Amino acid sequence: MAMSAPFVNAPLRRLPNGPPPFRPVLVAVDLCKGCGLCIDVCSPGALALDTRQVNAMGHHTVRLEIPDACTSCAKCARMCPDAALTIFARPREA
Repeated sequence: MAMSAPFVNAPLRRLPNGPPPFRPVLVAVDLCKGCGLCIDVCSPGALALDTRQVNAMGHHTVRLEIPDACTSCAKCARMCPDAALTIFARPREA
């Protein structure tokens, strides 16, 4: 049986308001247990505990509070015992 990847033949659509804002840190909320180690090691203070929501395990998760303060140094990702953070480098200016 032949299988194809989803959206292979779907036309590309442009976003109406341009690209979304750059977010250098992606938090896997299903893995985060809110231990705060990443917050402690973040010298610019870009991360904070999100007390407004809990994940499926019942933990408050970390969120990127100040995206512009993040330097993409990845100290938070290296400190995270659950590998819940993915860091992206900022796009280079043209």
